[in-house]
Amino acid sequence: MGEQVIANMNERGSVTIDSEIREVLGLREILDRNDKKPIVRLCDIQVVKVEDDEIDVKDLPDKTCQTLSWINNCGTVRIDEKVREVLGINSKRAMLRIGDIEVEKIVDEATSGVRSSITGADIGVFCARTVATWGQTKDVYLRAHRYIKYPLSRSTAVKIIGTAILIAMVGAVLLSQNGALERLATGDRTEWTGLIIALAFGVTVILRSLPDRKETVRSLLENSAE
Repeated sequence: MGEQVIANMNERGSVTIDSEIREVLGLREILDRNDKKPIVRLCDIQVVKVEDDEIDVKDLPDKTCQTLSWINNCGTVRIDEKVREVLGINSKRAMLRIGDIEVEKIVDEATSGVRSSITGADIGVFCARTVATWGQTKDVYLRAHRYIKYPLSRSTAVKIIGTAILIAMVGAVLLSQNGALERLATGDRTEWTGLIIALAFGVTVILRSLPDRKETVRSLLENSAE
């Protein structure tokens, strides 16, 4: 939407978006459901007034910022701490002008009722939903990040997949030469423990290399400063 929004922010950075604005964005019905959680982008954030007699708006940095935030069913969003620091209003109550609000993603959340027992299938479904939610959230951060080219081009994706296949083939050859594959096939605990640790380490490295919310907001701030 291309409509300016004037809203009050508390000391923790929470801002409530009016119900009329949420309706224009098409979020009112979505927010009434417990299994949907939207992520919104707040663009061109400016300080209009600070509720502190010792701070004059004219003395604040002449900057506009943008940030990403979850929005709850009450219409509350949170201005990131880094953004508040750049605007000079961290830990302050202030009135903000938000130039534009965009819906970045609507994430499906795992929902389940209280049960007297939990089966293995329940745990599997929960894990699958958690991974899906995590993937959707990372997709938003990757798309919003200013210095990461995403989605990947076909040539880049082919190179990554080809590299992974090559590494797997080399690993299989090395394991077969020292008899590790045979021991894995027989259920050797030592071999399986080493393999699980190696896989867990590799997954951890990949996950830590992906941008989180703070890193994405930092890239947006750097882009605004330019």
